[in-house]
Amino acid sequence: MEQLTIWMILAAVFAASTAGLAVGLLAVHRSARRFSPRGDRELYVEYDLPNYTDVASFRLDGLPDSDTLTPTRYWLVDGGIAEVEFSVAQGEDVTLRAAPAGEMRLPSRYRDLEYESVGVFPVGDVEVTLSQSPGRESVFTWAQDDFEFAVFAPGAEMNLMGGISTEFVTEVSGTHRR
Repeated sequence: MEQLTIWMILAAVFAASTAGLAVGLLAVHRSARRFSPRGDRELYVEYDLPNYTDVASFRLDGLPDSDTLTPTRYWLVDGGIAEVEFSVAQGEDVTLRAAPAGEMRLPSRYRDLEYESVGVFPVGDVEVTLSQSPGRESVFTWAQDDFEFAVFAPGAEMNLMGGISTEFVTEVSGTHRR
């Protein structure tokens, strides 16, 4: 009788463990379909190249790729915003977002801040807006050729964003599918 009780307890523990594992796997599966590297409630789909024409009807043609800036990952956010992660030599990594004019949306972490410094400066004939707080979140934005662009970093040094802005503004371009 004592042996039967032990087997019943082991069976109950096994059943509970299996049910817990199934629930855990289901939760992981759901989060994999709605992946967000920054914790926002945005849907990220990773791409091998910055060509989003099948889903979003545009692609990014030009991106900085130098000793200073190297693209590392390509994403499409919520089916309509391109996002490219860049490794920055000797500095904090940065992220580029690009979207057709009127479709740009920054992550709430950057959109809802009150920055210590906000300024506008030209890069060629393009106006760039740089918003930053020393050692904390920074973002610069510009519009060009029916696209809006933003580059942001979580803890960039004060001069980094202004220093890399020219390379982004002069090299990033996009094309709409006609």
